[in-house]
Amino acid sequence: MEQQSLYNSDVKPTEIPYQQLIQTQEFQAIVKQKKAFILPVTIFFLTFYFVLPILAAYTDVLKGEAFFGITWAWVYALMQFVVVWTGGIVYIKKSEKYDFLSRKLLQKYEKELNK
Repeated sequence: MEQQSLYNSDVKPTEIPYQQLIQTQEFQAIVKQKKAFILPVTIFFLTFYFVLPILAAYTDVLKGEAFFGITWAWVYALMQFVVVWTGGIVYIKKSEKYDFLSRKLLQKYEKELNK
């Protein structure tokens, strides 16, 4: 049996099983859930990351002493490590959920995809 190329212009999207799969409501729900998690988290991380250089360069907020002679700039910078590690762990846990849902969806449509 000849395998069809995704780049072949003669192939209609409805002839490709995965094109049909991504149009299902279940797949769209998984994508929607994933975007609902990724978008706010990405905005938070980018904001958290870029606030440090902005505050350090243009304000005196981080110049004050926090404790034991350490300034707030150092506390904020060290908190970035904590936030990155925490975010990474949370993302790994959430991605396991999306992987499980994806595997379940693929198993459901396995017969149609293997034609």
